Amino acid sequence: MPMNAGSEAPDAALPHAGRDGSRELALFIFNTDVRLYLYGDAADELDAALIACRDRCLFFERALSRTRPDSDISRAHAASPAPVAVEPETAELCRLGIEYGARSEGRFDITMGTITSLWDFHAGVVPSRLALARALPHVGAGRIRLGEDASGRPTIAIEDPKTILDLGGIAKGHIADDLARLLRARGIGRFVLNLGGNVLVGGGRPEELGGGAWRIGIVNPRDPSHHRAIVDIADGSVVTSGLHERRFTRGGVTYHHILDPATGMPAKTDLVSATIVSRRSIDGDGYSTAALMMGADAARSFFEGVDGVETVLITDRDEVIWTDGLSDALSFIPTLPEL
Repeated sequence: MPMNAGSEAPDAALPHAGRDGSRELALFIFNTDVRLYLYGDAADELDAALIACRDRCLFFERALSRTRPDSDISRAHAASPAPVAVEPETAELCRLGIEYGARSEGRFDITMGTITSLWDFHAGVVPSRLALARALPHVGAGRIRLGEDASGRPTIAIEDPKTILDLGGIAKGHIADDLARLLRARGIGRFVLNLGGNVLVGGGRPEELGGGAWRIGIVNPRDPSHHRAIVDIADGSVVTSGLHERRFTRGGVTYHHILDPATGMPAKTDLVSATIVSRRSIDGDGYSTAALMMGADAARSFFEGVDGVETVLITDRDEVIWTDGLSDALSFIPTLPEL
């Protein structure tokens, strides 16, 4: 998802009392709804932490947005193919994105903006074969170079001016992890951070809410108003990618938004949803779309071999598959029959 500024003023968002006894802050940023919930007895300290989280989100928006002309990403495009100095956080996120691309054998790619910019899932626009053929040679993280300038500041160079760098596919997880570090540094260990579906929790539920692990729902792709499974997790992240999130039908063909970097077209897969359960939220962003592209058998086998990362997969037959590490943490909700 592109990192775009919202129409509201996120810097005006203020903490308030949540209905569950939390202190809450809600804002629209990164082109998505962000809701932060903190739990504890010292309301003033929680509110100060929420304001610090809000300001940190604003920092990342300014650095990573593709629509702000002064952002690190926009300046890198304007200077291409020359390098530009960027914030350390921008360079680190770019480095991590390149790493996840390598781990996923190219299924995750931070230059897919070159292709996604041709599609419009709101208006139902399918790019022509010619447009895709012209764009595909400019896809690939090898066109991004990280370095340092003479003063030691990190730099990014987009060596192919026709390549579009878009860190939105991995940014929310990285930002959620960053906010969790900020909170723990302030002595706040019980929280729920929801960045547009990237959910990161800490500390387990307060006693007044029943205690125990947080219970995070996995949406049923066939009926998005209901859940298909529930994950119990005290500390960690749950991130889901699903074909139902953005799609349209044109000429009798349904197109979904998980695009294959090799073809520029929707990936062919027997999965409709892939959820990553991990300690770090960035793992959810870096791996969930790759899991969808892998397909059920390959994805389950792959993630059984990744330490600290588990997955819940839903197939196009409504079958739920999961890695062994989640056997005691999952409960299931049957799909309701259509009336």
